[in-house]
Amino acid sequence: MSLITALVTTVIAIKGNYRFYWISAISIYIFSFIAGFSVGQLTIGLTFIPFILALAYTFGWIKTRIHNVMFVSLGILIGVLMVLFVDDAWLFFPLWFWA
Repeated sequence: MSLITALVTTVIAIKGNYRFYWISAISIYIFSFIAGFSVGQLTIGLTFIPFILALAYTFGWIKTRIHNVMFVSLGILIGVLMVLFVDDAWLFFPLWFWA
């Protein structure tokens, strides 16, 4: 269910309702946790793309398409670095209290 929510809210956010990037980021994060430590470890990197876009739109940092591309690139870079260099126990730390 969280994967469907992530996909739907991402599409809505891309169409212009940028607040849905927050829901998309949380949904991808929950899906990554539920998917476990094989697929979940890889999909957690995708969480940072809508998260960075949500932050950028919230603070009004995106004014042009170039800004949008820059923040998407930043989200991809952060996601790749987190997947490669940060242990999964730290990436999923906030959800360990509910597991």
